[in-house]
Amino acid sequence: MKNIRIGLIGCGGIMNGAHIPGYLKDENCEITAICDIKDAALQKTGDRLGIPAERRFRDYRDLLASGLVDAVDIATSNDVHVPIAIAALEAGLPVSVEKPIGMNFEQSMALEKKSMETGLPVFVCFSWRYRPHPRYMKYLVDNGEIGNLYHIYMKCIKDSGLWKGRRLEWRFQKDRAGSGVLCDLGSHMFDMIRFFGEEFENVYCDMGTIVKSRQLEDSEEWGEVTTDDWSNVICRLQSGIGATVTLSRCATNEKDTIEFYLIGENGSLRFLYDNGKQTLTRCTGEDQATNTFREVEIPADFSVGGQSQSYLSLLRGTPDKYAAAITEGLRSQAAVDAAVLSYETGRAITIAELYEGGSK
Repeated sequence: MKNIRIGLIGCGGIMNGAHIPGYLKDENCEITAICDIKDAALQKTGDRLGIPAERRFRDYRDLLASGLVDAVDIATSNDVHVPIAIAALEAGLPVSVEKPIGMNFEQSMALEKKSMETGLPVFVCFSWRYRPHPRYMKYLVDNGEIGNLYHIYMKCIKDSGLWKGRRLEWRFQKDRAGSGVLCDLGSHMFDMIRFFGEEFENVYCDMGTIVKSRQLEDSEEWGEVTTDDWSNVICRLQSGIGATVTLSRCATNEKDTIEFYLIGENGSLRFLYDNGKQTLTRCTGEDQATNTFREVEIPADFSVGGQSQSYLSLLRGTPDKYAAAITEGLRSQAAVDAAVLSYETGRAITIAELYEGGSK
């Protein structure tokens, strides 16, 4: 099998921690070029992968024009996701892009349009879709394990906003991130609501900032944090049920907790990610009388090998049926934008308003 040559654009922590390991496990994939605007990140990742100096680029346009890659993976700050992705599609290259796909719904729609025009795929890194526990959870829901859904509760809370010495990086700047935990963590949660078969009618959101200033990245001066540290979102779904999404990066007593809790007419399913440990439990049948949750064993065939492997499968023409394409990214972005507008206007915002162009 011919090797797929991957170009990496954005060589920070997400690329190194969540993307690169999957590529390295595939014998028929080769990372042939990398790009980052920061010399330190470029050197660290280049040295790790053994990429020669002439294949390390500061400008993504040079990587796209190099002829060294068959596809690209984008994990930059949010403000340049779409410009880079569109440039890659115009260069004839398929794209994998981190979430959220854009700074806003309008920008994200432009990327979807370009993908349709070129006929090239845009793969979206909604990482929970590629983990065995949520995938089996979806299988159980789709096969009627708990019947029709009555309630959805999503929680994603971390202590990452309280790390000692963390500076005013792009995630804390609205003009580069779009929003804070709402898009960074919330885009995942909104996607999972859709993953379990629901669609959004409207959303209502409140949000706030706890750590209001941080030291600049390149000096000892302090600057204002302009993105949210916490967001609470109430969602009305098209089926008539509700979903609640709780987000925070300032949880003092929880390092990294993610929960998907589904309550249906015939019982409940609960997925819990607790600082790396993952469990799926079920309360159905006679266990409902005592509210007893029992751990569910995950069948081996629900492992897809992670999001990078899923992207490679797409490139090889054997797409994973649960993979997120540009449409999934756009629908999640719509929920993010509606939540922002809800906070700004103090009312629930329907998804239809975004598509109609009337957001106020």
